[in-house]
Amino acid sequence: MLSKYGGRCFLVLALLVLTLMQLSVGKAQAAPQYNYDCSFCHTMPPLDSGTVKKNPNTGAVPGNHAGHATSAVNSCVTCHGSQVSGYAMGHRNKTIELADGVGYSRKIAAGFVNQTSVPPNPMGTCSTATCHSDGKGTLRATPAWGSAALTVPGGCSACHSVAPSTGSHPVAGSKHGNYYGTGVGSCVQCHTDHSVQAKPFAHATSAGHRAIEVKFATGGTFAANQCSNVYCHSNGRGTYTPPTWGGTLTCAGCHGDATSNTLSGNHAKHVNNAAFLGTSYGCVECHSSTVSDNSTISTFANHVNQTKDVAGARVGTPVSGTCSTSYCHSDGKGTMKSVTWTGSTALTCKSCHGADAAPAFTSVAGEPNYANAGADQPRANSHKNHVASAADCASCHADTTVNGTSIKAGGFHTNSTRDVKAGARSFTIVGNTCSAVACHDGNGIVANVPAAKWGASLGCTGCHGNASSLTTNAHAAHVSTKGYTCDTCHAATVSGNTFFVNKALHGDATVEVAGANVTTWSGTATKTCATSCHLSATPQWNVPASGACGTCHTALSNTTGGLINSNAHSQHFTATYGPGFNSTLTTSCSNCHTSNTASTHADGTLNLAAGMNKIGTCSTCHAQSTNWTTGRVTCESCHSTAGGALSVIGGITAPDKTLAATKGHGKAGIAQACSACHDNTAAHISGVLGDQKRLLPVLVGATNQECDYCHTNPAKVSGTKLNVRAHKATGLGSKCADCHNGHGTANTMMVNTTINGTAVSFTGNNTFANPAQTGVCQVCHTSTQYFTKAGVPAQDHVASTTDCTQCHQHNPATGLAFVPNGGCDACHGYPPAPRQTLSAITFGVQGNWSSARFEDYSGGGGAHILVAHIKKDAKPSEGWANCLPCHKGSDASHARALPIRTHVESVSVDIDPQYRFSDDALATYTSATLVSGGTNKSGSCFNVSCHFKPSAKWSIER
Repeated sequence: MLSKYGGRCFLVLALLVLTLMQLSVGKAQAAPQYNYDCSFCHTMPPLDSGTVKKNPNTGAVPGNHAGHATSAVNSCVTCHGSQVSGYAMGHRNKTIELADGVGYSRKIAAGFVNQTSVPPNPMGTCSTATCHSDGKGTLRATPAWGSAALTVPGGCSACHSVAPSTGSHPVAGSKHGNYYGTGVGSCVQCHTDHSVQAKPFAHATSAGHRAIEVKFATGGTFAANQCSNVYCHSNGRGTYTPPTWGGTLTCAGCHGDATSNTLSGNHAKHVNNAAFLGTSYGCVECHSSTVSDNSTISTFANHVNQTKDVAGARVGTPVSGTCSTSYCHSDGKGTMKSVTWTGSTALTCKSCHGADAAPAFTSVAGEPNYANAGADQPRANSHKNHVASAADCASCHADTTVNGTSIKAGGFHTNSTRDVKAGARSFTIVGNTCSAVACHDGNGIVANVPAAKWGASLGCTGCHGNASSLTTNAHAAHVSTKGYTCDTCHAATVSGNTFFVNKALHGDATVEVAGANVTTWSGTATKTCATSCHLSATPQWNVPASGACGTCHTALSNTTGGLINSNAHSQHFTATYGPGFNSTLTTSCSNCHTSNTASTHADGTLNLAAGMNKIGTCSTCHAQSTNWTTGRVTCESCHSTAGGALSVIGGITAPDKTLAATKGHGKAGIAQACSACHDNTAAHISGVLGDQKRLLPVLVGATNQECDYCHTNPAKVSGTKLNVRAHKATGLGSKCADCHNGHGTANTMMVNTTINGTAVSFTGNNTFANPAQTGVCQVCHTSTQYFTKAGVPAQDHVASTTDCTQCHQHNPATGLAFVPNGGCDACHGYPPAPRQTLSAITFGVQGNWSSARFEDYSGGGGAHILVAHIKKDAKPSEGWANCLPCHKGSDASHARALPIRTHVESVSVDIDPQYRFSDDALATYTSATLVSGGTNKSGSCFNVSCHFKPSAKWSIER
């Protein structure tokens, strides 16, 4: 039995169905309003959204249709079955139907789950589709549907192994891999290049329907598992070797080898001719751009490139089968002989070595006969003086030949080096120089066989040496140091250094000593020489020290006679305050006198170096007039330009103290001499600028002690100059000298002209800062509110005529120089006080706005002095705490532009929203007109809980 309400519902449902049936009787269904095709709902192929979601604006869905289908309906059949071509609108059953063959991982027994509205995550994959296989029956699981589309070349490996490891495919370590690489680019050598096709992966649809296509890029065929007529497998000259796929070939398989003697052209004369060449060449000798030895390919790109790449250490640059720049076919000195690869003319020693185009002589046995270019030149040639027959070749080239007509095995013949080794004649060779040469001993006349250079004659210096090498006994002092020629002491034998005047005296085993300056020569074992050069001294030739400085005159502390001390010598050598010349070095004398190497040194006259004077300027040291005989000079003669240029001693220019007398501590009113601060007996000329300031001992010690010595003593200074302080505790500004120079500067108050790397302008106490940003303060301050080094902000701080030290004292009772107290009341009152009020007010004591101050512009003080605004006991140390209700921006919005009267518009009022009366609008201060130098109109507050309605104007004055 139906329940009461169940029966009633059934009745209603029945009536409804009956009514619908009656309405439909006799009426035809309405025809569609549009012609439907696949693209009406989705494009053909459907658009890929590229995301995991459907794009409602374009209809794109997650997937990879673009890579699989075209605009034709039949392109859908592969994945969706043949029924897809007959789909009516009724197929919209919320199920995506797939053909069974694709093996899609999301297909379930009850139908394929809809993926467009609520796509699964992750999407499915195909696992049995032949188009996703390696073409050899191995199926690949595809990336999830909707993954990024495959691209070439990376996407190829999704189906294929790149390259397949079967047969002779180009895998790592295989020959084909070495030649063509193992990437997709290697495939095109033997297969169609699908990467350049519009749809690179379209060929996948042929998987399982045809054989694998082999098509060589360079021609040839593939049949019965063999490659035929392929250049890769040929000897490079048109003879092919068909290899079997998967097999191997050695170099000889295509080219032949030395053993089989099947190599082409004149290979045999190079690879099988050690008796003539001295060694047999390997492949690398002429094909180094391709191979590294006889069986190893080093550059695969050159091996099968259809070009015979000829290159090697001896090949040069072959042209059309002719070697014309090959070292192997040269005279060994750069002249090449042209030979052809297919030529048959037999070559002899003279073919290369003794056949110069412009011979200097006729070659006897093939010795080079080019013109001698001189010693150390590439074509130096002394062969003419050494070779009489072929046998002579072995005297100097024993490693290359034993008789001059045959080549000795070992590879020395064409190794690009001229191998010189003693044979029948003994010698020692280093570079191009022969020493201990048996031929050059002069039958024992010359005690030590001189070294000889190839291509040069010995000459005088060959045996005797020259100015730099003739160092026996006192030769160096006379020949190298003084530059004397040989005839100075051997005039009976030679003229100058190279011409004989009496050859009979040259080799007579006696050393003849005679010359214009040689008065006597003992000729004994002592070899004492009395000459006009040495005055009354008689030095010994074989004891060079007997002619040192001091043997002729007083000179240095370590020589006979000791250190010279006449006139100002002691000031220059031994005085503490002097330059401290080294009393043991002869070079010290050269500071003022001509060098002992000068021709005038031994002429009997006292010689000063250029620019040196006994009276007057003395080179660059004393640029002002001095007198060698009147004692020490004044400080000003070196450090002031009043009498001339500054002195330069030891390469250091004396610091300029010219202003000391007029703008420094020597000026009128101070009148201190240099010795008031400096000890003129202390050392200070050391060659290091500034290392010695020579301050008196009482001025040396703690930082600024030299300044404090006077500036803290009321008996010496007074007023603003007494008890001055440094600007900082540490760093720049902690020393008086950071900002001042007691010797005077172009600025007032001895202020340095450069501070912190910036040029400073200072003309008085109102110029600590200026619009050009070159004031004393500006050169260091970068983050202050005013007068920064960069000039930002650029507001006026005070009137231009104001003395800055009124607020920034140099000698404050406490703290550092120029530093204000930093509190709010340093600039304006705490709080600011109005000048006009309804009744008189008093302040200045604690509990009655002790730090208040009248503002300097009309209306400025306003209503600050109200207990409700600022409490009466407010102290500057409380900072922004009392200001924040109405100046919420606090320090960040505080312009600090002074004087305030010229920057009224900088006043910022920002009521804290917490004081608003209603949530409808923020607290507001309005009706204010603030103009610098103009008429100001103060405003009132509204929507502020303190007032509940618009307040009175801030100031009764404005």
